[in-house]
Order: sequence, then C-alpha cells, then structure tokens
Amino acid sequence: MKAAVLNAYGKVPEYQDFPDPKVTNDNQLLVSPKASSIKQLDISKAAGKHYTNFDPLPAVMGMDGVSELDDGTRVYAMGITGMMAEKALIDSRKMVKLPAGLDNVRAAALPNALMGSDVALIERGHIKQGDIVLVNGATGATGMMAVQLAKFHGAAKVIATGRNAQSLDKLKTVGADITIQINGTDDQIVKQIIAAYDEAPFNLVVDYLWGHPAELIFKALRKIKLQKHLKYISVGGMAGSDITLPSQVLRSKDVELIGSGIGSFAPDVFPTYLKTQLPSIFDYAADGHLYINLQVFPLDQVAKAWEASGRSVITM
Repeated sequence: MKAAVLNAYGKVPEYQDFPDPKVTNDNQLLVSPKASSIKQLDISKAAGKHYTNFDPLPAVMGMDGVSELDDGTRVYAMGITGMMAEKALIDSRKMVKLPAGLDNVRAAALPNALMGSDVALIERGHIKQGDIVLVNGATGATGMMAVQLAKFHGAAKVIATGRNAQSLDKLKTVGADITIQINGTDDQIVKQIIAAYDEAPFNLVVDYLWGHPAELIFKALRKIKLQKHLKYISVGGMAGSDITLPSQVLRSKDVELIGSGIGSFAPDVFPTYLKTQLPSIFDYAADGHLYINLQVFPLDQVAKAWEASGRSVITM
C-alpha cells in the first residue's frame, strides 16, 4: 500500500510503499482511511522533540482519522496503525459513526481541535452555564474552536486575543464578544485586558500562547480586583515555554493555575470523551456549526502538507 512514512526523526514524512497492516485479533478492523489531520503532536513527534516517540521506525503517520468500513459506513477512530495510508487498523469497540451532513475532512480535523479546546474546557475548566471565558491565542484552529465550544457550553461571554486582525474579525462572527489584538505595546495590551475584565469579568482563561502574552495577562491581573475565583489553564506554548511570574500574583489573588495536556489527564479521559461527547459535537458540526479553517492535500503531497502553515488534512 501507499502511505505517509517517517523514516528518521527530523525528516519530513515521505509518500512511499509500506507493508499492509495485518489483523491480529477479533477487535481489530482493517479499514480504508479517507482523511487524517496533521497535528502539532504529529509534527513534534516526527521532529523527535516530543516525550513520546515511534517504536520502531519507519512508521506510518496519522494517529487518527476518518475511515470507511466494508459496508460503506463512515467512522472516526484512533488508529492502531497509522491512518495516513491506503489501509489501517482500528479498534471496532472505539469508533464513532459520522452523521450524514459532516464531511470527511472536517470530521478528521475536529477531534484534535476538541482535545485542546473542549476537553480542556470540560475536564480542566469544569465550564458551566454563565461562565466568562478568555481565550488567549484564539486565532489558531484550536483557539478558535475553544471560543465556539465555550459558547456551546453556555458561556455568557467570550473574550478572544490574537495578533491576526482578520481572524479576530472572523471570531466575532462565531462566538467572540470582545477581541483584543496583542500587537501593540505591553501597556496597551495590559490596558485592553483590564478594560475587558471591567466589561466582562472573566473567571476562566484558556491559554494557547504562554510566553510573554501570558506575562501580560498576569500583569493585568495584579491591577484587577477579581470578582470571583479565576482558573487559568495553560494548553499550549506557541509564544514561548517559559514565563516570569511573580509569586505575589498567586498569593494576593484568587487564581488557580493548571495545565491541560496528555499528561494532565487520567488515561480514560480522552477515550471516554470520544464515546460520550464526540457524537453530539459531530451532530452540532453537521448542522452547520463549528467553523474550522483547513488546508487539504492528497496523500501523495504529504511532504508539502507537512510544511504548510495552518491546519492541514491529508485525504486518501
């Protein structure tokens, strides 16, 4: 079969021949993948920069995706083998049927965006009706999804930060009530955060940037009289992996600082989410909700897709 194959860490996956996967037990299904998204986790693992790795190499890329069963049923599932291939193995007990109105490409892209947004909101943020959410770094695909899912879960208001003015304008049409462009001076950004809190006193922060933008949020929080407990969830570090955080912020404010990622969840959290929550999200998306900006590439262009900006989906 043809597949997207990683032959060495630090290299781009290549379109090449690879042995067909073999079914080894009754719970495995041999399927024909139709779409699989390239995730930041995939990129980090392929670069050899993630704390997990492939064993052994060469390995087929694509940890999950949309497949078609022998009877024509379309399902989303995690792959037992890599999903960026003409054939793959999935677990028959852990697949989600796709509604008719949801296309393969969006269905393949949504779960990863949900892992970094909806799972963070539910499992780490315990989001509830009436919460006010600030999404720091909302112009990326996952941040944009967090804005939309916060409203889906009943957030009273959502504040979105980002550098791209066009994307911020788009966010206003899909759920953001207040937007903050973080291209100005530090003082300007801090003043905007304070003004946003005065208008909509946020109690939940979902942060995809970390780095200096996070420092500015904490600088603003030092000047704000919090009206309620504030939970700050670090999900990503696109602006830097380190910050300087004066301990006084945590001692003088009712702020809870936590992370959201693979290591912060119990092993059953994501499989349970896929089983209990994902079907309703798929239905919501099939009804025309949940905007996600995607680039689509055929399998034989995986090398080009790997180095493209934004969120890419490989189709087979």
